[in-house]
Amino acid sequence: MKKKDKKKKVKKGKLAQEDSNIPIKNPQIEALSKIVELSDLAEGSLMKGVYDDAIHYSEQVIRLAIENGVDHHIKKQEEFMKVVAEKVQKDFFVSEINEAASKIEMIYDVLIKAENFNQAHEVLEAFKIHYEDKINLGSIQIIQDLIKKDLKERIKFKVSQQNDN
Repeated sequence: MKKKDKKKKVKKGKLAQEDSNIPIKNPQIEALSKIVELSDLAEGSLMKGVYDDAIHYSEQVIRLAIENGVDHHIKKQEEFMKVVAEKVQKDFFVSEINEAASKIEMIYDVLIKAENFNQAHEVLEAFKIHYEDKINLGSIQIIQDLIKKDLKERIKFKVSQQNDN
């Protein structure tokens, strides 16, 4: 009898090994895996600055999360979309500000050459006030350069006024 018991144990062991080779498919786990994969792709696209792809992947995550009732991932993607929107807006403003700043710089230079120091300063201040609530102007090089230039020109103007008196 002992020999028969051994044979049965071996057969059960082989069956257990064969069963472990068959992948068990769980649709919810597959969906979560796909959600994580798409979330990673969305984050990677955001890091590269490819906002359209980031939005596309995020949209796919939201759809999968809705289909599978995973509200947590929907909330995460809502927050992610807000970050994408902020970055897009910042890029837009930086581009717009750079373009406007180069025009302001030309006007500023013309006014300085015409010795209209106060008017040149007022133009720059109006520009700064218009954009200061939209983006940190100190982070844009052309604006920093204009502010330094304005400070130098105001100092020159005040010195020349004192010398005239």
